[in-house]
Amino acid sequence: MANVVLLHSALGLTTHVLDWADALRSDGHIVLTPDLFDGETYTDVDDGVARVDSSGGPPAFVSTAISHTHSLTGPRVYAGFSLGAAVGEILALTRPEAAGLVLMHGALSPAWIDGALAWPDALRAQLHFMQDDPWIETDENDALLALSGDRCEVFEYPGDGHLFAFEGWHEYDAAAAEAMYEHVTDFLATFD
Repeated sequence: MANVVLLHSALGLTTHVLDWADALRSDGHIVLTPDLFDGETYTDVDDGVARVDSSGGPPAFVSTAISHTHSLTGPRVYAGFSLGAAVGEILALTRPEAAGLVLMHGALSPAWIDGALAWPDALRAQLHFMQDDPWIETDENDALLALSGDRCEVFEYPGDGHLFAFEGWHEYDAAAAEAMYEHVTDFLATFD
């Protein structure tokens, strides 16, 4: 069983994220889903990204995530979708309670993160993305992987969707979503 902080995309805390949280809870994990947007959701990624950019980018949401998870004790896995992956990465690389990191839909270069000069010794991670996703910055993924050494597994799926794991979303890819879910649950099962 893992303590999981599951962070939403620029669409906000949508049913897609809540469905993932419920599925992970059914596997026996404790899952918190901080609402970084105070109840606001979007149906267009560009609108959500504009919200993020006008707020100061992913680092602006770190303190909100921390405030929503203060009740969680012990080691935890930060997991997130797109924006949530970036926020989770910042937390995992700078917070001592981080034991795991699951980046769904790309990574942020550690060069953008204050204090992320080295990969924490105990941190294990997964990175998931579609090979032709137009939102993916290959150099950002490569920078994270260079910092992580061999402590980050990479899962690349065929296709060009970004939020491909959100059932009902126009980019949904059932096969890739199922494969990613299986990899994530196998990873989470390795945490006590």
